[in-house]
Amino acid sequence: MDNVIRPTFGSRGPRSGSGAGSGAGARAEPPAPAETHPLRLLGQAGGYRVGLVEDADGPEGPVLRVVLGPESGDAVEAVAVMPRTPEGAVDAEMVGMAVLRTLEIVGDRDGPGIA
Repeated sequence: MDNVIRPTFGSRGPRSGSGAGSGAGARAEPPAPAETHPLRLLGQAGGYRVGLVEDADGPEGPVLRVVLGPESGDAVEAVAVMPRTPEGAVDAEMVGMAVLRTLEIVGDRDGPGIA
């Protein structure tokens, strides 16, 4: 499965210190996609908002991105990428709702503890 989130998903560069040869071959932050179309805002929780965007010009081809960003800003970052298929849309919706629910749980610090 290509849509599995791996430990290196979204890494902004090598995790090790600055070593020789890390300049030209280092992974650079990708530019913002030119053709992203917001599909919908799934919700807000814990100071963040979760949404779905369609990216027709991504390097992977047409995809759906589950994005996460602070409520107070405009910047978002993809937390999952799914193919733009009916099955991918269902998966993206489920992942987005799972992220949203996780933010609700983590943000609910005053909730009941373990009995």
